[in-house]
Amino acid sequence: MILERTESRALAAIRFLDAETQRPLTEPITVAGHGLRFARNVRGLHVVTDAPGFSDYAASFELPDPLPAAAAFTLVASDPTRHYLARSFTLELPRDATAPPTGQPLPPDSVFRPVDVTLYPSPLMRPSARSAVVRLRVVDAHDTPLPGALVSLALADPEITRWGLSNERGDALILVPGIPIADWGNPEAPVHFTFSLAAAWAALPQPPDPDALSQDFHPLSSTLDVAAGEEVTTTIKLDWVEL
Repeated sequence: MILERTESRALAAIRFLDAETQRPLTEPITVAGHGLRFARNVRGLHVVTDAPGFSDYAASFELPDPLPAAAAFTLVASDPTRHYLARSFTLELPRDATAPPTGQPLPPDSVFRPVDVTLYPSPLMRPSARSAVVRLRVVDAHDTPLPGALVSLALADPEITRWGLSNERGDALILVPGIPIADWGNPEAPVHFTFSLAAAWAALPQPPDPDALSQDFHPLSSTLDVAAGEEVTTTIKLDWVEL
């Protein structure tokens, strides 16, 4: 057997996060992008090893002059177990390949810093202990279920914000950790907290890109009273949308 040494440059590393806990996922996630190649490393990161226009750049550790022209790629992440909803996201290349001075933090676009991509739960997901469970049916002005809607729940004090996506049937699950539990030493302390609602939707091919949708949130007039460990089910109407 002949051992052959191969040297190549990683273009980026993608780290998928759980929307409820914000912890990295250990489950295998499928990621795809036109013309891109990936390899999953021992840390569970999806490393981009090649992309259109970057083959020569990836093949050498020497930085070319000039660098390849900047390009944005649309990727799609999906969960084979269907516990997380499929989503799209944008990856911009090239990332900064220069090492910072000793003791200095990595720049946000460093190739040595993983690109964090949050995945949102499907209705199949089981919550963590004490997380509130908010199940929403998202409909348009004519009560037609809306797939691919992004919904935000926000509380001012304590500051909590959580997002959720609606699936192909218009059902969204938002798991909300961090709500204060009952304080038996202070009977006046609140148990339920009032969350504001906002939503966004766009008539784009599925799966949606939550990061892009979040730039166009519409505040809703309704609110939700939620307590730690409690399950709430309701319908919200996006009356500015008509399918």
